[in-house]
Amino acid sequence: MSAGTIGGPMRLDFTKVEGLGNDFLLVDWRARAGWARDLAALQAAAPAICDRRRGVGGDGILVVAPPPEGVDAVASMIVINHDGSRPEMCGNGLRCVAHFLAVDTGATTMTVATDAGLRPCTITLDEDRRRARVAIEMGIARDLGPREPAAGEGRRFQAISVGNPHAIAFVGAAEDPEALARALGPAIEVDPLFPDRTNVELARIEGDGSITLWVWERGCGITEACGTGACATAAAAVLGGLAQAGEPLRVRLPGGDLAIRVPADGASIVMEGPATLVFHGEIELRAG
Repeated sequence: MSAGTIGGPMRLDFTKVEGLGNDFLLVDWRARAGWARDLAALQAAAPAICDRRRGVGGDGILVVAPPPEGVDAVASMIVINHDGSRPEMCGNGLRCVAHFLAVDTGATTMTVATDAGLRPCTITLDEDRRRARVAIEMGIARDLGPREPAAGEGRRFQAISVGNPHAIAFVGAAEDPEALARALGPAIEVDPLFPDRTNVELARIEGDGSITLWVWERGCGITEACGTGACATAAAAVLGGLAQAGEPLRVRLPGGDLAIRVPADGASIVMEGPATLVFHGEIELRAG
């Protein structure tokens, strides 16, 4: 984004990236002087940039910035949702950032600093380097207890934090998690039980042990995939005795599958899934 006053023209150089259809504009500001001062302007411009009809389109913006001073990480990731809000973490976004950094630096193992803490990543690049498979240590899942939001139609949601907040409910075999996520998600996101708002997951355990998952993402709405949501849901399944700790768990999202492993010893959850560099571009717009 070129320098200038708010209301003046801004040029944003970006790489469009996606992980299981969860798509973002990745902005590389590692070498940008004063990048922290530009974050507020980028947040204000996010709804226009991410508009799928009048902008580039995306679920959000990923800012790749220098790591904090004294922190042993290759870079920082800052996430901006398409409504301009700043969540603590985004698993699909982090896979894309790790992929981008692997192509740029040649490193296939790295640690990225996020607002939820340091996240070690291992990247396996495809031959064309536009695609990769990325495994991330997503941190420890914290059980925040059951909640019964007013809009939940009597359902009990398990509150889990994996650096950001989630509320997970498991539905019956004959129920449609998509329809429930669309119907219940908007009100549960802002329920007073969740003072920082919450991501909302409706999940169904399938006969083969996999999980079908639909996510109403905080600040975004229904999304093709949510990496932290898949981790939180897997942790809730293990906590509730619906899945076995230590074994890879297949989480089926609208955009594709993630492999999640919840260790039995309470260590970091591991998420593995794809990432793709789609195209490079530039957009000029006016903020405000």
